Amino acid sequence: MKIVAPIMPSNFEEAQSIDVSKYDGADLIEWRADFLPKEDILTIAPAIFENFAGREIIFTLRTDREGGNINLTDEEYIAIIKEINAIYNPDFIDFEYFSHKAVFNEMLDFPNLILSYHNFEETPENLMEAFSEMTKLAPRVVKIAVMPKSQQDVLDLMNYTRGFKALNPEQIYATISMGRLGRLSRFAGDVVGSSWTFVSLDSQVAPGQVSLNDMKKVIEILESDK
Repeated sequence: MKIVAPIMPSNFEEAQSIDVSKYDGADLIEWRADFLPKEDILTIAPAIFENFAGREIIFTLRTDREGGNINLTDEEYIAIIKEINAIYNPDFIDFEYFSHKAVFNEMLDFPNLILSYHNFEETPENLMEAFSEMTKLAPRVVKIAVMPKSQQDVLDLMNYTRGFKALNPEQIYATISMGRLGRLSRFAGDVVGSSWTFVSLDSQVAPGQVSLNDMKKVIEILESDK
C-alpha cells in the first residue's frame, strides 16, 4: 500500500519554503492546487515541481463541489489541468469524474488519469454503479472517498473494493471511508484491494485522515511477521 501525502501552499512563499524532508516517508506527493487562487496556480507550479523533482506527483484541483476550496466552471477546470499537464507532465492528474463529466471526453488521451468521486455527506446507495462506471473507463486509478453513516457503510465500501479488484486485478483502486468511523478503511487497503492511502502532515484535508508518521507505524505493524 502506497502512502500519499499532500502539499497545500496558499501562496508563493509557502511553496518556496516547503520542508521537503517531511515527506521522506511518502510514496506519492499530492499537490492540492485548490488552496491557491486560480490565477496563481501556474505561477507557483515551478516551485512545486522543482522542490519535488524525482518524486511521483499527483496534480489535484479539488473543487468545492467535492469538498475542495475552489469554484471553477468546467472550462476553467479542464483548461488548468491541460496546461499543467502540457508543461509539467505530472505522474497523475486527478479528474473529478461525476462533477465534470460534461468535459470528460477532452481527457480521453490522458494516460495518467485518476478518476475520482468524493461524497462528504454520505455513502450513496448507488456506490456500486459509481465503481462500475469509472472502472469501465480504465483510468490509471479509480479513487472513491465517501462518508459513512454506519458500520455497514464502511463494510460496503470495503466489500465493493474487494469485489471490483478481484474482477479487475490490473486496475488500481484508492478507496476511503471517511471520518473516525471509516478510519479502518485507511489501514485495510492490502486486504481489500485499495492500493493507496492518504495521510495528513500538519492538518487534515479530509475527515479521519491519519498523520504520515502514524500511518508508517501502522503499516510497519501490519507488515511485520512478528
